[in-house]
Amino acid sequence: MLSEDVHQGILKKFDALKGAKLEGKESKKGTTENRLPPDQYVNEKHILHSLFRGFYKPEGMPFVLSCRVTEVAENYGNQIIWKDKSNFLFDRIEYRPPNRSKDAAKNKDTEAARFNLEKQIPLGLLWKIGVGDDIILGLGIIAKERSDGVFIIKPYAMLNHPLDKASISSILEKEDVTFITDVVTEVTRRKGQEKFRKLLLTKYKTCALCDVEASHTRASHIKPWASSTDNERLDIQNGLLLCPNHDYLFDKGLITIKETGEILISNTLSASQQMSFNINQMLSIQMLDEMQQYMAHHRQFIFKQ
Repeated sequence: MLSEDVHQGILKKFDALKGAKLEGKESKKGTTENRLPPDQYVNEKHILHSLFRGFYKPEGMPFVLSCRVTEVAENYGNQIIWKDKSNFLFDRIEYRPPNRSKDAAKNKDTEAARFNLEKQIPLGLLWKIGVGDDIILGLGIIAKERSDGVFIIKPYAMLNHPLDKASISSILEKEDVTFITDVVTEVTRRKGQEKFRKLLLTKYKTCALCDVEASHTRASHIKPWASSTDNERLDIQNGLLLCPNHDYLFDKGLITIKETGEILISNTLSASQQMSFNINQMLSIQMLDEMQQYMAHHRQFIFKQ
C-alpha cells in the first residue's frame, strides 16, 4: 500500500525534477528491494514507475501514480504533442492503453485512469528516450477520455505546501492550497531573471561574444529556465550576458559553444545571415569548467545542427 505521505512526496519529486534525465531502471525503481531510498522529497523507500506498463498503478491503490510515454511508433505511437521539445514542454499527451488480447491488467489501468480523471489527481510523467533512459516531464492531469479510449493528459504544476499528511482528495478541497497558474509562473520567472542578470553583471562588462555594453545586453540561461532546478536557475555559471542579436541566436539554438569555447554556428544560417547577425567562426568565450555541463545540455537539446 502507498501511504499518503509517500504519494504526495512522489508527486512533489516529479514536479521539482522536471527536465532531469534518469538513466537505467535503478533510477526509477532502485536496487534495494526494488525501491529508491528516502530523499528530500519522499521520506520512505519508494519507486517512481514499475517500468512494466505505461500507466503505473501502485498495488492496492485506486489511482495511477505515474505514466511513461514514448514516441516510438512500434510501441504505442507518437504520444507526445510538443509545445517546445527543447525545454521539455508539451501541449498534451495522447495516451492509448495497451490493446493486446488477454491483457488482464488493461481494465485495471483504465479504471485507475478514470479515477484520476474523476478526482483530478495529478500523475508523474516520464518520457522514454532510450533503453532504460527517461526524462522527467513533471506532472500531468488527465483532462478527458476520448471516445476511442485515448486519455488526454495536460501539463500540471503544483505549488509545494506543507500538507504531506493530508489525503489527495482533501488537498484538492482545501481553500488554502493554490496551484501555479501561467501568471504566477511568469511572475516567478521574471523575478528570478532579474536576480540572475544582476549576478551576471558581476561577471561580464560586455556581451560575451561582442563589444556591446552590458547595459544593452540580456541575461541568457545556457540550460533553459524551464529545464533547470532552482539552484541551476541562479547559478552564475549557467548564464551568458548577450546582446539582443546573439541572445536570440543562442536561445533559438542557432549558435552554441564548443567545449573549447569557440562558437559553433548552425548550418541553417546562411553566410549573409551570419554577417547580418555579426557572427563568424572566430568568435569565442572564456569557457570555465563549471560551465561545461550546462553547455553540453545546450549542444544536445537546444542547438540545431
